[in-house]
Amino acid sequence: MKKLILMMAIVAGLGLAAHAQTEVRPHKTAQQKADILSKKMQSELALSQAQSVKVHDILLKQATSVDSLKAANKTADNKRHNRKAIKAIMETTDKQITGVLNADQVKKYNQLKADKVYKMQKKRAEQAGKVQG
Repeated sequence: MKKLILMMAIVAGLGLAAHAQTEVRPHKTAQQKADILSKKMQSELALSQAQSVKVHDILLKQATSVDSLKAANKTADNKRHNRKAIKAIMETTDKQITGVLNADQVKKYNQLKADKVYKMQKKRAEQAGKVQG
């Protein structure tokens, strides 16, 4: 009886693990992406209402541009081209956002970007270590 319960638990666990690996998260729309990012920036940078509206418009334009670029170029060669184009879009967005912020907010914004880059690099290093190790 104990063996049967143990076997059932193992089978159930394997089924859940397989389901978790194949589950695909739905893609967010450009509007959802802009909403999420602008709310986060509003709270972290203490944006005024006017700043928040401007930042949201900038982020919505960015998300729309990136999504349409990705949809139009899905082949491997075009993905490399996409990276360059997306980087240019991000740089333009960054300049526009810093133009909306005051000096203290720009410092905080730059720190948040640096923290994000550090976290991404750390995560990539950890993933590379898991693959190699």
